[in-house]
Amino acid sequence: MNTLLSSLIVVWIISVDPSPLEPSGRLDNKLIPEASGIVKSRRHPGIFWVHNDSGNPPLLFAIGGDGRILRQFQLTVPNLDWEDIAIDDEGHLYLGDIGNNGGAMPLRVIYRINEPDPGSPTDKPVFASAVTFYALPKENRFDAESLFYDRGSAFLLAKSYDGRAAEMFTVPLEPPSPLLRPARPRSIGRLPSFTEPATGADLSPDRTLLAVCSTAVTRIYRRDDRDSPPWRLLAVVRYAALPIEGIAWDGRDLRLVAEGGGFYRLPEEKWRVAKGREPAAAPARPHERPLSNGAKGLEVK
Repeated sequence: MNTLLSSLIVVWIISVDPSPLEPSGRLDNKLIPEASGIVKSRRHPGIFWVHNDSGNPPLLFAIGGDGRILRQFQLTVPNLDWEDIAIDDEGHLYLGDIGNNGGAMPLRVIYRINEPDPGSPTDKPVFASAVTFYALPKENRFDAESLFYDRGSAFLLAKSYDGRAAEMFTVPLEPPSPLLRPARPRSIGRLPSFTEPATGADLSPDRTLLAVCSTAVTRIYRRDDRDSPPWRLLAVVRYAALPIEGIAWDGRDLRLVAEGGGFYRLPEEKWRVAKGREPAAAPARPHERPLSNGAKGLEVK
């Protein structure tokens, strides 16, 4: 091998960044073949809640940090298109049946579930403690795979392929909206720079950091006022394309799940060094703008 070729190979090896995603183990591919959402328990240390996408039984899995299934719970609500799961500080999980491929469904639903105890028997089914339906106008029946909870409301990111930043919607969960009086999602603007189809989201327990993932990128956002936008882009982490479907905070680290059994960790030190690789536009003051459904919303810059 000549010296020039050897030098080129060394330069190529040095220039290739290792993946920022660290394997955390494997999910059981028979029971969790299409992991779609993940969130970390705030009551049971070391427990993550995971569920499958549509076409699978309505099961909720408690897994450990190595991906092993510790318990599974049968839910009494159908899995039409479960896409993401969120959590609050009061012992509730929020399961989002929010997928809407092709905009075929005018109604979608979010189930509130009392968080099960992973150490308890699993012979009894788990019921929804509250159900919130929301209606989508025909001209904007958006698909969503990303859900997080904040101050009594669900926040959804529309999944789009038009190259525009993802639009964010809020749905009130208190009081729950019944089938005959569904809630109306309210647009609060677009998330800066997130132009890929969003597949998962999670809000940190202190409500200051928002992580959003897609198949080849995760972006982390920060807000200075934890009770209101704007969200400012803090870090951009890119990786080789994977069927990533869900993301969850684990302290200041992140955990990601993928179809096919993938389970990954993104350490804080790795996403922190990604800061500045994709500068955000200077934040502007939120302003009112008309929406497609006739409501008003805050545009998030």
